[in-house]
Amino acid sequence: MDIRRLVNIDLPCITFPQALYKIMGEGHSWIEWNKDGTKLRYNDPNRLMRELQGMGFKAQDLASLNKNFNDYGFLRLSDARKSRYDPCKHAWTIFTHMYFSRGAEEAVSSIRRRRVRRTRTSSKKSSPCSDEELW
Repeated sequence: MDIRRLVNIDLPCITFPQALYKIMGEGHSWIEWNKDGTKLRYNDPNRLMRELQGMGFKAQDLASLNKNFNDYGFLRLSDARKSRYDPCKHAWTIFTHMYFSRGAEEAVSSIRRRRVRRTRTSSKKSSPCSDEELW
């Protein structure tokens, strides 16, 4: 197995927030800052994945893209996934992060991946039979 095929040494080693910040700075119409630069929104997740893949990220589907946002502590404010099929790309997904803002590239470098380790329990949760049991 050729290691050069597995690892692209020509690409810089940057984190997801740094790559996202770089994409935001390129002035695309499908991803943008809000007026005060504290929130980002995008309406073309497939394009965002292609841009990230061009930077060496392996995001292949929306689940892995969303996992990156979650792992780095971004807070989802609006979710285009819940809207109906939108061929004109009018539905926007909006995220915010306390260290991710326009003009604060140094702060973006301080964002670290947070991984929550889930422990498996031996007992399975049963689904409730009625709303009465939940209350």
